[in-house]
Amino acid sequence: MVLFLAIAATAWMMLHEAQHSASGASHQDLTFNPGYQHAQRLKVAAARAAMDVLGMAGADKQDPGAIEQYQTDYRLQRMQIQADSEGLDRWAAKDRRRQGLLLEIRASLVELKAALDQATGTPAANSGLGKVPLLLALNRAESAFSNYAASLTEPTQPETTHY
Repeated sequence: MVLFLAIAATAWMMLHEAQHSASGASHQDLTFNPGYQHAQRLKVAAARAAMDVLGMAGADKQDPGAIEQYQTDYRLQRMQIQADSEGLDRWAAKDRRRQGLLLEIRASLVELKAALDQATGTPAANSGLGKVPLLLALNRAESAFSNYAASLTEPTQPETTHY
């Protein structure tokens, strides 16, 4: 139960952080940056998918309507994750400076998808990963999305300061 609360708290914080993460670059620069938009939508979809998994696990088995709502939203979030990960992959070809960050996003998404599949009882597409804890996979993905978004908000020419 504590694990489920920790996952829910992490997902909730990710949703709120996504709303306030644009601090360094101008709002217009980030609004029209496809990589930033894909990363932010991935962050929200990953958090919502994890929350839906928790909802399905904790839903009253006597209320099939609640379980069906969680399942419907979960499928929608998985489609959003798939669409934005494909969009970010296409954008990666144009973003040569951040290839390492983009590779980390890809790797974290593979792990997150496996953890979501395991948590829902769906046979994982990549069974070579073994048991993947959902909270750790969600945290890794959130860190990858945040690091990429932060790299977009840094100034292009770092300033030198004297100590």
